[in-house]
Amino acid sequence: MKINDYSATLDEKMSEFDMWVTPSLGEIRDTPQFRTNLEQLKKGFDYMADITANFADVSHCSSSALATNVLTYLSDKDDGTAKDILDSICNVLLLATGKTDNNLKCQFPLMLRNQIGISTYPQKMNGGRWKDKDIPRAFSMTDVTKTIVQLTGQDDYRRIFVESYFHLIVSDEDYAKQLWSLGNAYVSQKEVGTADALISSIVIFQSRGSITATQGHIPETILRSYMADWGLRAGTDFNTQDVEVGEILGDLPVDKKLKKRKYDFIVPFQSRKSGAKVFIQSQFYAGDSGSVSHKVVDQTDSTREVTLKKYPDAVFIEYLDGAGYFSSLNGDLRKMLAKPTTKDFIQIRTAPLKLRRALQGIMFLTPLEIEHAVIRTSGKEDEIYQLLRDEGYIDEEIRRALSTSVTEDNIVAYGEHCYKISPDRVEIVRKYCLLDIIANYGAPVSIGNEPGCLFVAGFETSWGLPQNETIKIAQEVFPGLGELWSNVQDAFDDIQWLINKGFVITK
Repeated sequence: MKINDYSATLDEKMSEFDMWVTPSLGEIRDTPQFRTNLEQLKKGFDYMADITANFADVSHCSSSALATNVLTYLSDKDDGTAKDILDSICNVLLLATGKTDNNLKCQFPLMLRNQIGISTYPQKMNGGRWKDKDIPRAFSMTDVTKTIVQLTGQDDYRRIFVESYFHLIVSDEDYAKQLWSLGNAYVSQKEVGTADALISSIVIFQSRGSITATQGHIPETILRSYMADWGLRAGTDFNTQDVEVGEILGDLPVDKKLKKRKYDFIVPFQSRKSGAKVFIQSQFYAGDSGSVSHKVVDQTDSTREVTLKKYPDAVFIEYLDGAGYFSSLNGDLRKMLAKPTTKDFIQIRTAPLKLRRALQGIMFLTPLEIEHAVIRTSGKEDEIYQLLRDEGYIDEEIRRALSTSVTEDNIVAYGEHCYKISPDRVEIVRKYCLLDIIANYGAPVSIGNEPGCLFVAGFETSWGLPQNETIKIAQEVFPGLGELWSNVQDAFDDIQWLINKGFVITK
């Protein structure tokens, strides 16, 4: 259904952002990576407890004692188990000492060359033959543990690697005390069932950099799931990887010195050769990332400038969200939204309405709009064409989208040139019918009249429609909708789904 356009002022955009902001993407401890890191660390402490007699004395935590006991502990283990044990133990040592693999991988080769006096080590080849290999200039923790495992049968070198690497980490008595005190506390807390509570906060601090970086891609994953709901095809209608500006410019010359942002999404990506495209760049800041945010603002203009040389009809949409933009980065948000080339912005909760409106603005039809046309008419092909023509779409675009919808089983042909909604698409089509009705038939709601109203973004600040009117109008606008609801409860369940997803707000 064609969603009514609205030209918001900058102040309205800022107000909308505050109302629909998603503050964060969840707690670090709720992520799968945190749980994996926690379990890995617990394994490491358990292995350490085995080789230190439950951290009985600080002397057990010296680098020399650890090396001797670890080598004995690994003597009857297969290569895979030995590698896992070494990785887990080294993770504990890094945690207890505060040292990092990023530094150690540079320092360890120098230690082997300059202090131990070796520049090569034996590497086992196929057939059991040994060959000397040069000490690399960078030796990461996982490569060190892999090498130690592979040195089975070369006991002198194996001991040198274990002893020197452990000594590089636990380099003095103070570090040994840190390891002992933490290990002792772990054993004590494990006895009373609270070991997780002891090390969870440590894991959060240890992992938050990598987890936060991973979470930064969650909004993109969410948007891809939305577009899949609209029937768009990954890799065809929208890209699945960031796109460098140079990739889309063809033979156009570009100043390589210019700092440019990548495009997170280009829609349509490859499915339509002519016509305008929507270019989307995404930034989510749950906290203050000022230096990065300022850089993003500065690079936006140069990126858009070169894009417009290739695509003069390009539409630029910013995908911005997070508590950081609400607070310390609010000035950067205002600058981004105030740019003359910024057509609009979307957030996690408003994209299902506002991005679809932007795609409709460039006359790009999604299968969802075809499905809506099916239930707004009798399902006959000529009626579908006429409805979409009346909304401004050309026949070529209608044919493309209709063909895709049939091919992808969004709609099913029956009779002669008639279509109906595929059974597995019924529920999502119903829900978006209601969302569009609130957008197109809503109105500003005055203070005091909010109870029972459903509010959506993209229009005036308090734009909504009473729930009972939403269902009533939907049945009038979408005559086929009644057949998709098996009972009255379905309609209210669909509204509740919109509320639960955050696409609609109630007050």
